[in-house]
Parts: sequence; C-alpha cells; structure tokens
Amino acid sequence: MTDRTRSRHRLRARGTASIAVLAALVALACLTGCGRDPAAGKTEVIYWTGWSGHELAVQAKLVDEFNRTHSRIYVRILSQFGNSGYQKVRIAFAGGATPDVMSTVWADELAGYAMRDVLTPLDPYLQRAGRDIDREYTPGVGRMLRIGGKCYAMAVTTNTNFIAYNRRIFREAGLDPERPPRTIAELDAAAKACTKYDADGNFVRYGFRPGGLMLWAYIFGGQWYDPVIGRVTANDPHNVAALKWLASYNQTYDLRKMQAFQTTFGSDQTANGPFFVGKVAMWSTGEWAEEYVKRYAPTLDWGWFALPSPPGGRTGSTSAGGSVFVIPAACEHKEEAWEFLNWITSPGPVRTFCRSIGNVPPLVAVGRDPVFQNDPLFRFAVAIAQGQNSFGPPPIPTWPTFTREITRVEEKAMLGGGDPQALLNDLQTRMQRDLERTLFELGRPAPRGPGLAPPPAATARSPRSARAVEG
Repeated sequence: MTDRTRSRHRLRARGTASIAVLAALVALACLTGCGRDPAAGKTEVIYWTGWSGHELAVQAKLVDEFNRTHSRIYVRILSQFGNSGYQKVRIAFAGGATPDVMSTVWADELAGYAMRDVLTPLDPYLQRAGRDIDREYTPGVGRMLRIGGKCYAMAVTTNTNFIAYNRRIFREAGLDPERPPRTIAELDAAAKACTKYDADGNFVRYGFRPGGLMLWAYIFGGQWYDPVIGRVTANDPHNVAALKWLASYNQTYDLRKMQAFQTTFGSDQTANGPFFVGKVAMWSTGEWAEEYVKRYAPTLDWGWFALPSPPGGRTGSTSAGGSVFVIPAACEHKEEAWEFLNWITSPGPVRTFCRSIGNVPPLVAVGRDPVFQNDPLFRFAVAIAQGQNSFGPPPIPTWPTFTREITRVEEKAMLGGGDPQALLNDLQTRMQRDLERTLFELGRPAPRGPGLAPPPAATARSPRSARAVEG
C-alpha cells in the first residue's frame, strides 16, 4: 500500500543538468496535454497526482466518472510519483509551466508556494459554489488550508495518530488490556512492564519507544509558531518538557542496544513487522494499521488508544497533513480546473476514495457516514481527526526546514545526550532568524513582537522574485 501521507518522499535533488532534463519533461507533458481535446471538442484539464499503485487506480476511476458525467471538460490524469515527479513540481512552478490541477503539493510546503504567488486563491470559487472549508473540513485540516487568511488548497484525505497495543502481551505483563494507558506516567509504566531482556541484557522485546517531537510538543501543551505575533516558539516550556520526556528513555533504557535490536525488525508492511511478531508491545501508527493487521497478522489480539498526555496537556491529539489539491496561478483553464477540483473534493468522491484506500476522510459529513462509523477503529480515528487537537503545519514558508531541524534536535537529545533546553533555545534563534530572512526575501512583512530582532538591513540582500521557488 502506498500513501504519501505515510511515506513522505522529500525531494531535495539538485543539479543543473537534472533540472534541465526535468524542465524539458515538464514542457513535453504540457505540450502533449494542455488545451482543447480536438476529438471530443472538450477543454482538457491536466491533473498531476502523486499517488501510485492502488491509490492511483482509484483516482483514475474517479477521473473516468468525472469525464463521463461532464460534457465540456476532459481531465487527463498524470502520475508524478516519486522524487523526480515532485522535483518536476518545483520546476513547473518556477518556470510557470504548470498543469491545471495538482495534488502533488505537501501541506508542509503550502505556505511557501502561496507566499511566492504561484497558487490560485480559491475563496472566490468557494463562495460562488456555496462551500465553506471551516464548516466542511475537520478543524486541523481546515486551518492548514488557509495561508494569510486565504484558502489555497483542498484535501481529500487525512490521517490520525494513535498507539496500537498487543493485548496478549499486556495480560502477560500483568496489565489490564481493557484499560490501556491514558497518561504519560501510565504509558511509561506499561512500556517498562512489557519489556523483556535475555540473560545478557539484550532486548527480547520492548514495550514502547516514543518518537516524533513535533507532535509530542503539542500533546504536552506546546506549539511551534504563534500566529498572533508571528513568532517561532521552538523553546516553548511545553516543548522543552516534551523533549525532556523523550530524552528520559535514554536514561531508562540503553537506546544503543534498542537500536541494535531494531535492526532485526522486518518491515511493517510484511508479516515480519515487529508488532505482528511480538517484538514490540505498542506501536505508534494510524488508521492504516487495521489493513496491515488483517493482511499480515489476522489472528493478533490487539487494540488501540489515543496518544496519552501529561497533566495539563492535550488529549486526543493528532497531526494533520499529507498532500493537498491546488490550482497553480499559471493555470490557463481555471474555471474548468475549479469544476474538477470542486467535484473531486465533494462528499461522494471523497467517501469512495478514503474507503477504498483506508484513509480517514477530512470532510466532517463523510466521517459521520455509516461506512466509517460502523467500523470500530475508523469510528475511533474519525473522532480524533474531528477533534480540536488536530495540528497541521503552521502557515510559515520555512516549515519544511523547521521540521527537519526539529528531528535533528530530537536525535541530539535522545542519542547524543544534549540538553533539551539548550537545544531548543538554539533552535528558536535559528528558526526565527530563518523565518525573518525568508519573509524579507519574499517581500513579505516581517513579524514584529516583543523580543524580536529588527528587520534585516535593506542592503543585506535584495528580495528575490515572489515567483521564485525554493529548490
């Protein structure tokens, strides 16, 4: 199963030669697709998608349905899966040679593209169609689609985060499988009870290894950016507390031995996945786990629970993200592109797509459909997704870099023994500076607030074109 929200292929390939080749491919794709279909007399809309395999097949069927039911538009779907495909997206934006509709934009990158003016604001189309993203979408998804008060994207899927647990191991460890952990303290205790060693002190099984500071910071009550004052908040005290908790696992366990044990793990997409064979008792996962368990461990006695929180933290938290649909500013058939986008993001197609590929629907009304509510795990996942503690990327153009740096800080604290407070203080300084520099280059107003540095000197660097796209 392929899902861009699970395996996030980050594209950072560079090189003049490869860019030239890919630019030629982009131009070729448009030359072979844009304009009117002379055979049918329809306006042709080129749609780039990043899905592949089963998901692409389902998308293609939906596109076929649209083409059958719309007399004046023909949508041509082109897969841009993989690193080269996403590199083409950046080149297409930079050169202004884009398709009409894309679902090949990560939510992490939405603010960067929007602030470079390479996307079409959708608000006039939404208003004319009587649509309201704040009412239709789950809170986390609805917030992430707006940049600077304008809607630049639509979504057809979302995901949730929770923990799956092995009920047999819980019983073996003296834990009540009917009452999984609800707090951080209970999670730590359950992890310890489920962990087993051999006579030499090597892991035979471990209970849980937490990871993902970005989300755990929110669970502890923190945030990474304050939109009110436009300031990075990397060293928010709750973020520091979350990192201290993650780092505490290096004091409770020998993480080097744990990593050595992990080298024996099979893929989660095989029958040798560590959760399926009992090498780990608790697994950080999402709604797709149900399909994997059915496929690779159908007799497993398992359950699931929401990510536990500390006192004063946020319950039922999850991240929101993945890929989103956009209409590039360079699109030459905006009305037709909107007609397709409006249809593919409507309840019927969203219901079909999410149910077919095992994703949670981002539309509130679709999540309440019996097809999802009659499934216990999806009913649980939909409730998490529709809660207020769902967090998408903050609306800043530097978020892709920010997330990479958060991961590095987490590794330094957990494996390198770095001080969480010092690491996040340093991250705060670097990311605030990076944000201000990027906004200046984009010609956007710099955020002002208590403790912020003055704007970069006008002579330091010249603002580059708003249409330039970060490579």
